[in-house]
Amino acid sequence: MRFTIQDNHITGKIERVDTDAFGKSFDRPVDPEIYNDHYTYTNENLKNYSFTIWNSSNSSLPDNSVNHIAADSKGNIWAIADSELLYLSGNEIQLAPENTTEEEIKKRKYFALGIDDNDRVWTDGVSAIFSLENDEWRKYKEDEIGIPDAYGFVNNPSSDEFFICSKTGLVIKTNEGFKMITKSKIKEFPSDRVDFAKRDSKNRLWIGTFDGSVMIDENSKATSFNDTKEMLKGYCITSMDEDDEGNLYFGLYELNPKDRKQANRNEGIAIFHNNGTWEHFTTKNSGMPFNHTTRVLFDKREKILWVSTDRAGLVRYDLNGNWENYHNLNSHIPTSYIADMCFDKEGNLYLATRQGIVKVEK
Repeated sequence: MRFTIQDNHITGKIERVDTDAFGKSFDRPVDPEIYNDHYTYTNENLKNYSFTIWNSSNSSLPDNSVNHIAADSKGNIWAIADSELLYLSGNEIQLAPENTTEEEIKKRKYFALGIDDNDRVWTDGVSAIFSLENDEWRKYKEDEIGIPDAYGFVNNPSSDEFFICSKTGLVIKTNEGFKMITKSKIKEFPSDRVDFAKRDSKNRLWIGTFDGSVMIDENSKATSFNDTKEMLKGYCITSMDEDDEGNLYFGLYELNPKDRKQANRNEGIAIFHNNGTWEHFTTKNSGMPFNHTTRVLFDKREKILWVSTDRAGLVRYDLNGNWENYHNLNSHIPTSYIADMCFDKEGNLYLATRQGIVKVEK
């Protein structure tokens, strides 16, 4: 709508918007926003990595905005680009088989992604949850799975569980079927709006909700961190990984920041050491360039931690006080907006970015 004021009269007319052009206006590299003003990045390990990029110009990627990424055991890298499900096989990108379970989903609109131990690909579609196995799609009814749609999916191979996070609770899929955890069943649950869940090697289940985080221990005792003075009080766990020694690494979302307009909130990453102590790293006390993270992954080959951010690119932390920061101004990573990460079966790191898919290989 365009308005014109002339001779004390307001006139208006509707103008057609080119939605494709509007979308493409966001298709550009995002320079880093570094909020850390005291740490000097030497990036001495950057030279050891090679970067391969698949984008809409050099491949069959339908759109550069890649929001989710996951790997199967066959070596395929699955991703969602502009709500379309696709996979990278070798160096070729292909769209997933057409979903014919219902008419609406033929538009290929998907908003979450996960892969279980059987290489079954899970997605959240148009108000429904779907899985893809051997080119066959399946739609899950709410009365079967317990929820109509999902925020996200987390595979937990060590416990043979697959977690489905939703606005109405946490669904745990096992070989026996589906089990649901809600606030009505566990009073310590801060909220049914579950963003993330993962079980560690000690059989403790860590859950992040949009009203706080909770841990259910190996004896099924639940602890809401809002009721404690522990590090996770006032935070939602958004990501988690574990190293070979049982130390846990968390990505955080601050629930009640003092200033909601502030971009660099007091989030960062938390480490729960195997001796029961906590550490909290932010731009103030570490080499974190920006405090909001999208994923944390422990690299078993290098024994380091990778942290992705949506404003400052990729972070490499060697767990001994040395931080490195890679982005579009100092590396071949094409943008500083990284939405997600995963490892392939060889241990190579893949990034879902707003400028395509990036492979980081040592």
